[in-house]
Amino acid sequence: MLVSTLVLRTLQKARYDTENLGHFGLASGGYTHFTSPIRRYPDLVVHRVIAAAFLGGSPLAEAARGTLDGVAEQSSARERAAEEAERATVALKKVEFMERHLGDTFCGRITGVAPFGLFVTLEDYFVEGLVHVRTLDDDFYDFNQGRYALVGSRGGRTYQLGERLEVQVSKVDKEARQIDFMAIRKL
Repeated sequence: MLVSTLVLRTLQKARYDTENLGHFGLASGGYTHFTSPIRRYPDLVVHRVIAAAFLGGSPLAEAARGTLDGVAEQSSARERAAEEAERATVALKKVEFMERHLGDTFCGRITGVAPFGLFVTLEDYFVEGLVHVRTLDDDFYDFNQGRYALVGSRGGRTYQLGERLEVQVSKVDKEARQIDFMAIRKL
C-alpha cells in the first residue's frame, strides 16, 4: 500500500490531448481511452471520432482537430476542478468525523515525512493527519531526506516512513481542513 501510494504521487496527472502520445504503462504507441459515453463528455467525443473514422473511412479533418484541441483542454481543466472539489469535500468530511474523536487514540502508519513533521494515515479510517515536529518534545529532530525520516539529534531516535505509530487526535481545523495528531508511541 505504501509503495503504491508513493509511486502514484510521482506520476503525472492524466490529461486529454488530440495528439497520440501512446501509453507509458502499456508501452504502446497507439492508444486511446474511453468509457461509457454517458459518463463523461470526453468519452462521447472519442466515440464520435472513432465512429466517424469507421463509418466515414476518412481521417479527422484539420478543422475538426482544432475544435478537439479546445475540447481536450477544457475537459482536462474541468476534470481537475471536479477532482479538487471532490478532494475538498472528502477532506471536510474527514475533519468533521475526526472532530468527534478529539482526544481519542488510533493506530496509524507514517506515510510522509517533512522537515515540519510526520504525516500519519490511520489504519482503520484512511484519515491523514500531521504530527508536528514541535510536538515531539523528547528531542530536537532533524529531517533526513535520504532516509525519509526525522532523526533525534541527541538520542538518535527515528521516525521513519512506513513505521506504525499510536497517535492521539489533538486538533482539527475545519476551515483549513487539517487534522493534528500527537505521537503516543511507536508500535
